[in-house]
Amino acid sequence: MGVETVSGSDVFPDMEGRRAMSAEGLISVLGKEAAERLMYFWGGTRVSVPDLEELQKLRLRERIFKAYDRGATPAQIAERFGISVRTAQRIRNFSNYVERDPEIM
Repeated sequence: MGVETVSGSDVFPDMEGRRAMSAEGLISVLGKEAAERLMYFWGGTRVSVPDLEELQKLRLRERIFKAYDRGATPAQIAERFGISVRTAQRIRNFSNYVERDPEIM
């Protein structure tokens, strides 16, 4: 059983390929207030944390929404962000936009 380090501190013990963290480790990574909030809402529950790719997708969608707010058309959005016009339209109609989970399909 090894230990991964983050910023020089040993906080992610590797348990046969699965990560587990103590309350102290969580506090050292998130800070006391955020760690307590996380433990209050999710304590004792197995939670899947989105990866950085999901964060990038979220930020891209936010940039696209801002472009729409400034009056960009779907064609302009598609060209600027390297997506199809149809994808730009789906994102604009966010209530109709559903991301497909590749693990389910």
